[in-house]
Amino acid sequence: MLRNLVISGLLAAATIYGQTNPFDWPAIPANQWVHLPTHGTAAPKVFHGGAAIAPDRNEVYFVGSDTHSPTSLENGESNAFYRLDLETLTWSQDYKQDPMSTYRIVPDNQAETTTGRPWAMHTFDMVEWDPTVNRVVVVSFPGHTRFEPEERFPMFKGDWFKKLEPSHWEYDPSSKTWTRLVTNTPQFFTAALTWDSRRKQLIGFNGGGTYHFDRKVHTWNSTGAATEPGWHFSIVYDSTADRVLSLGTNKGSDQLFSYDPATPSWEPVATSTKPLLANGAAIAFDTNEGVMLYLANDHPTQYHNPTGKAVTFIYHSREKSWERLTIDSPPLYGMNYLMQYDPVRRIFLHFEKGPESGDRIEAWAFRYR
Repeated sequence: MLRNLVISGLLAAATIYGQTNPFDWPAIPANQWVHLPTHGTAAPKVFHGGAAIAPDRNEVYFVGSDTHSPTSLENGESNAFYRLDLETLTWSQDYKQDPMSTYRIVPDNQAETTTGRPWAMHTFDMVEWDPTVNRVVVVSFPGHTRFEPEERFPMFKGDWFKKLEPSHWEYDPSSKTWTRLVTNTPQFFTAALTWDSRRKQLIGFNGGGTYHFDRKVHTWNSTGAATEPGWHFSIVYDSTADRVLSLGTNKGSDQLFSYDPATPSWEPVATSTKPLLANGAAIAFDTNEGVMLYLANDHPTQYHNPTGKAVTFIYHSREKSWERLTIDSPPLYGMNYLMQYDPVRRIFLHFEKGPESGDRIEAWAFRYR
């Protein structure tokens, strides 16, 4: 059973730690998944939702809604914002979701609420932490309002849903407020975003193009670099090789691509072995050890995986090689954009609903070496 992955010391700690007691991260052993004893009401597992980690703040943030097919826990479409405190492993919710009565479309065809927040929307891998401004960045828009718009949004008339424009939103976790930047936001819906720590910039990728965000002038600059059209991309920044890595597409792919921000250009990475196919891949990069972890669905279909069975792969940046680990892996039910790496605690963090958690998120940790 997956709950047996919890080592005895951490399991005992779950009954001792309160909301003010620090969690004993050094006790987590290397090279095995450990189920974490979190507290409070966890965020719902959102199939098309995203997450970002702020290591210096000891927090992981969760935002996004499945909109046209939300979970029962979302109470319909939800733009709520959740966080997990990594010191105490305590869940909290910043604010309740805004009702649709607050939804409005401003003259430049941006979707926002009267409370100054984004609508409920898919966020995919388009959620990232920008440490230069201490904000969560979400580059997306409610692109799936085209599904049954008259029924779901009776307050709007005509073909309004065809005119909505992409948005660049930023969230301040200290003040718990959203800001929508006025910028030339690219079309990143179903695409991906990552933080280039060397150049201190956001990089976005949608298959057909790559973009760098210039924060000084609030402008997204296109590099013209592409791999192949599609969606459900996941990307990470490889700090060892100074490259952005992309794995997976909506069609399912085992081909890893590498992007050089200096050139700029993409190229396929030649490896002697391949991982399982990826579609909305759960990946994160270990900046201390120079490896990328990929938790793969052990199922013919990567979009949905009803079995929850998964396999853990490690990509070694220096050797450009894949390693399949022969260990028990936590559950994975298809697409998952929530995987994070915490460089402070040297831990990978995986978030997914568990066998007994219903539609609420549970957490697992993995320390490489």
